[in-house]
Parts: sequence; C-alpha cells; structure tokens
Amino acid sequence: MSSPTSTARRDPQQVRSHETVEAILLAADHEIGERGLAGASTTRIAARAGLSVGALYRFFRDKEAIADALAARYLDAVTPAYADALGAVTSVADLDGVLAELVRRAADLQERHPGYYRLTEELAPERGDSPAHHVREHLVDLFAAALRGAGVRTPDDDLRRAVDLCIETVRHTLARHPAGDPARQVTLAEVEVMLGAYLAARLA
Repeated sequence: MSSPTSTARRDPQQVRSHETVEAILLAADHEIGERGLAGASTTRIAARAGLSVGALYRFFRDKEAIADALAARYLDAVTPAYADALGAVTSVADLDGVLAELVRRAADLQERHPGYYRLTEELAPERGDSPAHHVREHLVDLFAAALRGAGVRTPDDDLRRAVDLCIETVRHTLARHPAGDPARQVTLAEVEVMLGAYLAARLA
C-alpha cells in the first residue's frame, strides 16, 4: 500500500516546493564548490537555480542555512553508498577488497557534491559549528559498527580514532586531487595501500 506521504499523493504545491529546494541545493553545490562559502552569493545561487533572490529566501534564510542543507543532502547520499559496501565486511580480512570500493564511492560522491567537499575544507568536520560535523560523526559510527560486526575488539576510543583518521585521509586526498587531476587515480591507489596497511596493524 502506498504511503500517504508519497509523491503521488502530495499536493502539487508540495511537489513544486521540493523541486525548487532541489534546484537551489544543486545550484549551491556548484556555486560553493567553485567559490567556497565565503565567496558564494545567494544572488548567483538563485540565478543558477533560475529563481529570484526573493524566491530563494522563502526557503533558506542565508548561506549558512544552505550549507546545513547541503550537509544533510550529502548525508542522505553517503549513508546508503557506504552501508552497502560495508555489508561485505564479515572479517578484518575482507577490508583489503572493500577499501578500493569505498574509496571509489567517496570519489564519486565528491564529484556529485562539490560544494559539500569545499565546505569541509573551509569548516573542518571536527569543528562543532561545521555543517559537516554531524556527517562525520555519523560516518565514524557507521564504519566503527561495521568493524565491530566483523570481530574487531579494539577499544572504542582507539577504533573511532582510527576510523576518523582513515576518513580524513581520503577526504584530504580528494580535496587536493579533484576530478580532472591527472594524479588523482594514482594517488587514490596509493592511499588504499596505506590505509590497508594502517588498518591491518591498528586493528590486529
């Protein structure tokens, strides 16, 4: 039975509002990806979305609200992408085969969410006021839980620190080698080897 909140039963105005918010966030992802949060303007975001600035302000009060929404949008995309890959980890021995897929998915997500990745460079995820802070905490929880399920018995603080370092290493590598960089694939392959060796030693 269809959910009463499904798109098919939404009021046309609700559908239009949802589409408008998506258009704004897509425009903001590109604007912030190119210029950073400080350099981005709501005027240009609205223009990219095909809206007036007044129409944009009906949905978002300022750039900071847009940044928070970009983080939430990224979280919606990253959770199933990583959870699916982590489902193949049944023991620490599986990590070597899964790491390459996780890094590949991270690279794909960066290309589809450039504004979010630019935000993480300007406002580091470890900062409590960063739009990415909640995303980072969620990802550490997700990865740590998968490793626990695979039999890892490392103390919680040590496990979370190791997971956070791995996530941060991939994030920094992608930020410094964006799509189109000829060194991107080679560098990511080197990162996979480094992380595999690090985790093998850290989680033994």
